[in-house]
Amino acid sequence: MNIVRTSQLPWTDAMDKGPFKQRRKQLGGDKLPCGLWELPPGKKSFPFHSHEVTEEALFVVSGTAKVRTPDGLTPIGPGDFVSFPAGGPAHQLVNDGEEALVYIGMAAVAGMDVVTYPDSGKVMTSVGGFPKAKLRMMFKTDAQVDYFDGELP
Repeated sequence: MNIVRTSQLPWTDAMDKGPFKQRRKQLGGDKLPCGLWELPPGKKSFPFHSHEVTEEALFVVSGTAKVRTPDGLTPIGPGDFVSFPAGGPAHQLVNDGEEALVYIGMAAVAGMDVVTYPDSGKVMTSVGGFPKAKLRMMFKTDAQVDYFDGELP
């Protein structure tokens, strides 16, 4: 058993790049890692993305935001639970409110993943968890090569 007292943990910067900014308190978990996340007003959680292997979910503690999917923007608020199944549509959180969105984020990891980024035309593959992945590659989807490229004389 592991008890994490979030009131005793400091917030750490998880991302701060242009429109993307978040802080988190890492709660632990190996196959189901969880974190307490804070998304400031006017910011986005991560680039618009979808996982082919990892299932993600979140539970809103306080504040409001919108979940962006290919179908548009859906409002969420305190007490809402949102799940993103593996192989499902791309998603992103957008805080267009006036207060921080605080949520518990969790992911059912399998030790590898393929993530697509529709807005930027990228694909990321990884073996092992972030940030210490054994292998992590990100490339543009239009940069494909033939299976036998470089293999034949």
